[in-house]
Amino acid sequence: GFSNPKFEYAEIEHRSPFDKYKGGTRMQDLVIWGESKKGRILACIEAKVDEEFNELLNKAYDNAKQDKIKDPNSNKQNRIEKLCDTYLNVSAESINSEPENNIRYQLLYYLAGSICEAKEYGNVVFMPIMVFKTDEYNETIGEMNRKDYDRFIKALRFEMCNKEKEIYKRTFENVDVYISYIE
Repeated sequence: GFSNPKFEYAEIEHRSPFDKYKGGTRMQDLVIWGESKKGRILACIEAKVDEEFNELLNKAYDNAKQDKIKDPNSNKQNRIEKLCDTYLNVSAESINSEPENNIRYQLLYYLAGSICEAKEYGNVVFMPIMVFKTDEYNETIGEMNRKDYDRFIKALRFEMCNKEKEIYKRTFENVDVYISYIE
């Protein structure tokens, strides 16, 4: 669907800034920049190798509020509130009362960093979550990650655009975001 993209440059462990707060970057596992007949395209890749996504959003928010008490200069609470408002259209405070929005925090800032990166480059981003199955692959973690991904897709109201390859799409901030889960 990307008209045979030609990728030109790649960077491992690329920092994608997504807000003005100190530390507001998303460490992308791999970013690849390229061109297609439709224009510039960016791939921001999240790789999983026998590991879970980080904490649920409500837990991250509770921890951020505690951090703010200990360190009034901490901005994690503000960051989470802005991410919830921007991408989920809900307040962070309401996450516990709206469990369908209680997604993995890592997936939310993966989205934010990828969108900000795409805005700088060409307004189209592909966000595959690539799961590598080693000899020690843990089926329980794998199943949990897939459920977390499915909840993320539903909470952010992505729509299926390629059923055969299970690719979803949604436009945020004038950026066409394509996402898939690849094992």
